Amino acid sequence: MRRDLTKSQRRRIRELAGIAYARKLSRELTVLEKEFARWRSGAITAHDLDQRIHEFHQGPNRQLFTTYTGGAIELAVAAAIANGVISEAEAGPEMLEILRGGIEVTRWCSKEEDDDDSGEK
Repeated sequence: MRRDLTKSQRRRIRELAGIAYARKLSRELTVLEKEFARWRSGAITAHDLDQRIHEFHQGPNRQLFTTYTGGAIELAVAAAIANGVISEAEAGPEMLEILRGGIEVTRWCSKEEDDDDSGEK
């Protein structure tokens, strides 16, 4: 995290990271929950469910933990704002200004990916 931020600004970024982490983790757990339902209904075996749990732990769970607790949480929070995981109102004007560059880059990259997917440039 940048050293030029005040203690309260760094704390607020960590709070926003926690919010984004919880929301994205909840989304991923909802996917895993469906696998439990499939197991209960007999559509998959206990071993299949165990594999899904392992894949969740090694994949989405690990990625989210690294993203929102690592050294680049400012970028993660900026991306969460750009992607609507955290609303601009929740972030507040001060954080929007601090994270503006990361938000803009994320939106630009998303637009480029959308253009590439549609065959445009």
